Amino acid sequence: MRPLSGFDLIRPRTLVGALEALATLEEAVPIAGGTDLIALYRDVGGKASHLVDLSQIPELGGIVEEGNNVIIGPTTTHAQLLASEVVAKRVPALHDAVKVIGSVQVRNMATVGGNLCNASPAADTAPPLLVHGAEAQVSSLEDTRWVPLVDFFKGPKMTILEPDELLTGLRVQVTAGCSSFQRLGRRRGFTLSVVNSATYLERYGDKVREARIAFGSVAPTPIRVPKAEVELKGKALTESLIEKVAKECTGLVSPINDVRGTAEYRRDMTAVLARRALREAWTRSGGVLK
Repeated sequence: MRPLSGFDLIRPRTLVGALEALATLEEAVPIAGGTDLIALYRDVGGKASHLVDLSQIPELGGIVEEGNNVIIGPTTTHAQLLASEVVAKRVPALHDAVKVIGSVQVRNMATVGGNLCNASPAADTAPPLLVHGAEAQVSSLEDTRWVPLVDFFKGPKMTILEPDELLTGLRVQVTAGCSSFQRLGRRRGFTLSVVNSATYLERYGDKVREARIAFGSVAPTPIRVPKAEVELKGKALTESLIEKVAKECTGLVSPINDVRGTAEYRRDMTAVLARRALREAWTRSGGVLK
């Protein structure tokens, strides 16, 4: 195994220290679990002169309920998300997703912030957080702001973060709905999703009050599909409506061919996963399909 070299490792103990390092050091890059970044640098090389380790900063980790929100720190590992009763109850699709991300060893190291900031179109934590309406806290030495997570991604491996900025928090509003995450990979685990999907539904009686559907690995970024979502609102959820919406989703994505799957296969599987996620989210909400 080729060792990594050519950079200094900076280990600040405070958020201000980390932001100062990013703002003042040349070619400084943040690192948390390193499961994406280290592999990238080892395989293809990197330009970072300084790696700023975020793992020693307490306020960047953890999961708490604050009022009507769940706040998730970006250095929270996938294993911690999986073990969290708050996540299982309040953000079930995210809990679904971290069950199937990587191996036990990877889940113990990989972080939710790293998965999002890596900005892979196939990031498994993105669709669950998108359907739960998550917001991202972006911080620099001069400013802190909250932005909708859907606006956080700019393209493959690209986010809105400037070189001196960090993702410092995720905020999910607690609501009455239920959600589900589904994915397809070339094997059961330890692989990127060929397609993934999440659905969020709020039910009143036998009708849908609110609906959100998101996909990964079918566009340059993880996406929501509002045109399909609006077809569900105010209607009784039936198998025929699920079929209609699932088919509509195939026309709202723009997949590509790559080594993991063809565009045609991804488009077809978009409908399959939409059906599965809609059914499971509805069942979790206590609804009965007709």
